[in-house]
Amino acid sequence: MNYLAHLYLSGDSEDLLVGNFIGDSVRGDGFDVLSAGVQDGVRLHRYIDRFTDTHPVVRRSKKRMWHQFGRYSSVVADVFFDHFLAQDWHRYHPLPLAKYSTHICMILKTRLNEFPERSRRFLNYMAGNQVLPSYASISGIGTVLAQMAGRARFESKMEYGSRELRRCYSSYRKDFQEFFPELRRHTEDAIRTLDQSSKPPA
Repeated sequence: MNYLAHLYLSGDSEDLLVGNFIGDSVRGDGFDVLSAGVQDGVRLHRYIDRFTDTHPVVRRSKKRMWHQFGRYSSVVADVFFDHFLAQDWHRYHPLPLAKYSTHICMILKTRLNEFPERSRRFLNYMAGNQVLPSYASISGIGTVLAQMAGRARFESKMEYGSRELRRCYSSYRKDFQEFFPELRRHTEDAIRTLDQSSKPPA
């Protein structure tokens, strides 16, 4: 899943929100400088990624687009699923997506001192360009994927992502609707486990 899903799945915990947001910028076990709660957020980020990457429904999505994107199919599928989350946002959260985005960016900006430089730069870009609300449109997804293609180390063809989304829109939407409720349940279970493990013994 991409940024919108990671943020949403963090629930109401600021620490989990921060850790989930910076998760891609924290390598290996090198997060000892982070607070315990933010470390849990990084662990949650990695759990979400593992669950997503190994799920048969997500593999079905990646197989459908593999001819176009190859090794980058996982990245494209993550962005496609964020699109469908943005499309169905009213089913998952009481705040409109634009207001949610503003609210989340305000929270994250209060914790910038805990961010790796890469995450700090992206937050400023995300807040200034309304990136999360843009996920709701196919053109917005096209822009996001074209920017990713420009940063990719190898030829990715991600700039053609919006074309692929249009080509099999109903199939990708069906995959998301089948997969996301399961991811949500498993993530909620993982958060409860983290909560229990962080409590001091009685």
